[in-house]
Amino acid sequence: MLRAFPSQPTVDAGGRLVLHVATDAPSYSVRIEQWSDGPKVVKEVGPFAGERVEPGPPDRPWDWPSIEVSLPPGIIPGAYIARFITEGGADRRGGPRDDTPDARWGTALFVVRGPSTARVLVNLPLFTYHAYNVAHVDMTQGLERGACLYTGYPTVTLRRPGGGTGAHIWDESTVDIYDSASPRQTFAHWDFHALRWFAAERIAVDVCTDLDLHRGDVDLDRYALLCTFGHDEYWTREKRTRVETWLERGGNVAFFGVNTCWYRLRYDEETATLTRDGQWLDEDPEDSLTGLSYRVGGGVWAGPRPPTGYRIERSDHPLLREAQLRNGFVAGALSSLVGYEFDGIDPAHAPAGLEVLGRADLSGWSECEGGKVWPDHNAAMVTFKRGRGVIFNAGTTDWARALAWDDPEVTAITRSVVHRLST
Repeated sequence: MLRAFPSQPTVDAGGRLVLHVATDAPSYSVRIEQWSDGPKVVKEVGPFAGERVEPGPPDRPWDWPSIEVSLPPGIIPGAYIARFITEGGADRRGGPRDDTPDARWGTALFVVRGPSTARVLVNLPLFTYHAYNVAHVDMTQGLERGACLYTGYPTVTLRRPGGGTGAHIWDESTVDIYDSASPRQTFAHWDFHALRWFAAERIAVDVCTDLDLHRGDVDLDRYALLCTFGHDEYWTREKRTRVETWLERGGNVAFFGVNTCWYRLRYDEETATLTRDGQWLDEDPEDSLTGLSYRVGGGVWAGPRPPTGYRIERSDHPLLREAQLRNGFVAGALSSLVGYEFDGIDPAHAPAGLEVLGRADLSGWSECEGGKVWPDHNAAMVTFKRGRGVIFNAGTTDWARALAWDDPEVTAITRSVVHRLST
């Protein structure tokens, strides 16, 4: 068994990747793989002597032994996995597999930044990964309640295993029957599907994490479009302020996810910790940024749900024009596009100029087992202007999965939105 985490989740091309590692194996090697489209092996180093170290507290950086890996100067910007190879490791439960970046141990996610002409930036929701990360605790065994923000633990550190791959997730035991290959709240479950779609479309993208946006380490003015996918639930004030300021100046954002900017966080640089700081509803409702809210949405967390898509209402809108759909057509029903969580329009907080591109028929959702819908629930796909910028919100977690299923309407809408907002 081996677990590891990067000292910093973003590294410059040609820089030094610091990895903290603990293992019961006598030795191990490391393979650096690009997974923006991957896997593409860019370097392999080792062997290194293994050292067994106990887990640390959830709210303090884990003081594990470290190694350094020099990254090639010409390494392509994007999402990467450090894959650790130990003798017999691949045969043990939860270990890394060559066909996926996902694993419960033996992998670590990081981002490489470098010179690029990309006009699209994809944000990996690192804070949300860690909000559900219980590190070494296997929740499927039912023996221990792991420590994470979602279970009510007030503070967690980024410097422990997890953060997208390589550790256990709080809701790992609630299997997504539409994509059972990986747990929710992991890189492989939504974000990797999105990056593969961009690669197949030959659309150049750069990748960042929440921490980059929080710190201001990424120059948003280099880009025309910022995209998030799946479940970008936890935001700091600093991240939100930087994104909103950029929007006002003319940047564009496409939220291909749901429950976005629901919880507010504080980040402490010294301890690399996240602390829950209430909900955005208490200070500045999230739908002033996103246009939609989970408080009038819902979800089905376990089991099947009605196969639901969006009935198109504005096929003539510039964001949908390239998709060549017609009004009244239901897009995405065959891939069960709406769910497992969805957001709706709250008239009390809807931003000025909100335009509905499509709505979902939620008949039967109230009767679903393993889920809940909130009062006045609805689901919609919307757009509106914020300053000089434009926001698109898909209103569902499973947009990236529908792309992975090659849903033709979802693919056409995504292509139309991305082309319009990135040019």
